[in-house]
Amino acid sequence: MRLVLQRVKAKMRRRRINPIKNAEEHVLNAVDKTYALETKFISNYKGRGVFALSPFNKGDFVVEYRGELIDFNEAEKRREVTQSPVFFFDFIWENKKWCIDATEENATFGRLVNDDHLHPNCTVKKIVVQGNPHLCLFAARDIIPGEEITYDYGPSDWPWRKV
Repeated sequence: MRLVLQRVKAKMRRRRINPIKNAEEHVLNAVDKTYALETKFISNYKGRGVFALSPFNKGDFVVEYRGELIDFNEAEKRREVTQSPVFFFDFIWENKKWCIDATEENATFGRLVNDDHLHPNCTVKKIVVQGNPHLCLFAARDIIPGEEITYDYGPSDWPWRKV
């Protein structure tokens, strides 16, 4: 076991790519790190999740929460009719409320990253690319291959937190 951990740590000491530039590149190309991440079905209750195929160092860009950028009023209208409000990510930008609506089922990974309010391994940072805000997940600590990618969805009474 010790030898395995040493090998994983050695692989994690790769040449560092600037995390913000890496995020911007992925945002501009609207692509995920399919070589470093995979989605898997976890359970009927939890659904799917995103897992690391490669190690990530603390601070590395992991994935973008990609979807349609809408203002908060539009988000409220959609919340009234949608079955999946969990795919709405609200945030403040330029003193206004916005939302990324990732409800549409597609091949993007960010929409499938699960909540972990106790021990998340990623944090969300807002970056602006070509004048538009983008929500990106960055490693909050070192992440090893096989580990589920998670972040804290924020203060709310999410039903799965009661289980």
